[in-house]
Amino acid sequence: MSKLSNNIGIMHGRLSEPINHKIQEFPIKTWKNEFEKASLCGFNSIEWIFDKYPKNPIMHMDGITEIKKISKQTDVKINSVLADYFMEEKLFNVSKSNLEKNLSILKTLIKQSSLLGAKIIEIPFVDSSSLKSEEEQSQVISNLETILPEIDEFDMILTLETDLNPQKFKKFIHNFNHSKIKINYDVGNSASLGYDVEEEIMTLGNLIENIHIKDRKLCGITVPLGTGDVNFDLFFNLLKKINYSGELIIQGARESNVQFEHTAKKYLLFVQEFVDKYLSDEDNLNSTKK
Repeated sequence: MSKLSNNIGIMHGRLSEPINHKIQEFPIKTWKNEFEKASLCGFNSIEWIFDKYPKNPIMHMDGITEIKKISKQTDVKINSVLADYFMEEKLFNVSKSNLEKNLSILKTLIKQSSLLGAKIIEIPFVDSSSLKSEEEQSQVISNLETILPEIDEFDMILTLETDLNPQKFKKFIHNFNHSKIKINYDVGNSASLGYDVEEEIMTLGNLIENIHIKDRKLCGITVPLGTGDVNFDLFFNLLKKINYSGELIIQGARESNVQFEHTAKKYLLFVQEFVDKYLSDEDNLNSTKK
């Protein structure tokens, strides 16, 4: 078995019907059921989604208690939280009052995620929240610096996703000058943007803390794993080169007229084959994440 065999998780909501025809949204009515479904499919973790749903259980103590109870019963953990909330409620180019509100919510999310046992919070700066200028990057750095005390206090890691090219992305992260600001890398989004995956992985290297696994066509939408433009052999071979040992979160497209559990199982086997091929115990026995 591979070193990463227990680190393949699934994105929250992928085991449920999409809400409002969106590919990704908090599964309001089925979030509890997804733990058992994930377990039956063979997953060890779910990446929790925090979006604009106002009653997200992660933000309340009774919710934390219930999540932890179900997690223990099913042996499916929450190691990371995807904060899609900040794609709409931005951390730049907003009024002072809105910024203060959003940063306050982020501080609460850091605390609550820690209580849940998660170690990573991800903030996507893509699509509607894409950083289009150095000024916007500077705003984000300045604004997020105000929550670094909470990151340190609760021993969390904040990973950021952007659509910046690898050189600019690396500079952006280094400008925080903080060891717990890292990178969430999405291999499908990279393919859609037309970036050179080898240049990205070798440039970003040990800054990559967690990874989303999906497939996309160049300049296109998310498609089933193996049907897009991601070169998975090259990608996993590059992960071997940088001694990557973090989570791999499957964020693949739902398949039409196919049970969600069937697709999830197929995707898990798809990813596991590459993990076993390139990231085996024998190859990584003495390796650590640099």
